[in-house]
Amino acid sequence: MALEGSIKEFGLADIFQLIGLQKKSGILTIHQNEVLATITFYKGQIVYAVSSKREETEKVGRLLITAGKLTEKEIEKALSIQEKTGDKIGHILVTSGFISKDDLKEALQIQIKDVIFQILRWKEGGYRFDIQDTEFDKEYQIAVQADFILMEGIRMLDEWPYIEGIIPSDSIVFSQCYKSDETERLFSSLSIKEIGVVNLIDGLRDIRGIVNLSQFSEFEVYKIIATLQVSGLISPTSSSDRLEEAIATKGNEKRWLWTAVQIAILSFTVSFVLILMPVREMFGINEILAASEMVKNRSAKKELASLHRAVRYYFLINGALPDSLEPLYSENYLKRKMTTDPWGTPFIYEKYNSPKSDYRLYSNGADRLAGTQDDIF
Repeated sequence: MALEGSIKEFGLADIFQLIGLQKKSGILTIHQNEVLATITFYKGQIVYAVSSKREETEKVGRLLITAGKLTEKEIEKALSIQEKTGDKIGHILVTSGFISKDDLKEALQIQIKDVIFQILRWKEGGYRFDIQDTEFDKEYQIAVQADFILMEGIRMLDEWPYIEGIIPSDSIVFSQCYKSDETERLFSSLSIKEIGVVNLIDGLRDIRGIVNLSQFSEFEVYKIIATLQVSGLISPTSSSDRLEEAIATKGNEKRWLWTAVQIAILSFTVSFVLILMPVREMFGINEILAASEMVKNRSAKKELASLHRAVRYYFLINGALPDSLEPLYSENYLKRKMTTDPWGTPFIYEKYNSPKSDYRLYSNGADRLAGTQDDIF
């Protein structure tokens, strides 16, 4: 059985949560244009991830070479063995004695974070999850909880707009700034990771080159470079069209910010005047009730959307519709129970015995009567 669709219609975060909650094993394939990412799940946990944008050998090997734990010759020898045996490159590196198991696990975990961070930024594309038995070698791999890696990815996405505002293009080249007493003091307070990135900044490599040579994840490198630039320890020595475009965008954002401030001041003034007015002059009782019903209607529609999504989840996993809404709660398709609508009436779920697996799910609405005009579907 396969779960497939469009990222626009069904977000990747929802897919990860569904697989994690149901503890499913299988292969999740996501594509956008020419880029393909593959994530392997074992009982709801992520055990492997790779992207065609950055092949396994390139990323894992480069991480270990930069860390001084592997040489180019050893990589070449491992690739030669792989051609003959078809084994995974990581397994070959360990069994050949080139690296330790812990070295491999650390590199693979960074690769998983890189791939997840990459695909969570995609706005378009398609996905397919094939439920199947998958292998998990505890000796060479680390299983990562889907919800943990998802939270980590969302945290990175929250920070990304700030970082991208400082570094709008991966083609920017940075140079270390002239060392003064102040910069020397700042340099002395850098972490080991930050020093590792600084050592790769030479006025020739762009950010993509630094990411490829570093032993850290893509997000970590971007964040460190943004911090170094804000601290005044590095500065861009070349720009790109995207950088100039970003500068122009910032100017527009400032103008929009000033407009927003003006609107906020006007709103505050109007609100202050309204507070001084009698309630009956501000609103009639009918308007108050209408506003309350509008809020309840929106709430009912939102809860129905969650219920419809859970029913679809159930159907995709089990191949049949639930007999009632109860399995959606007992089998963790929903995080909380939504048994009644905002007016205190139970949601109506009707399953039809037809080849198309049709069903109806609705609220009776404000009048609490079925079959009337205010029913909400």
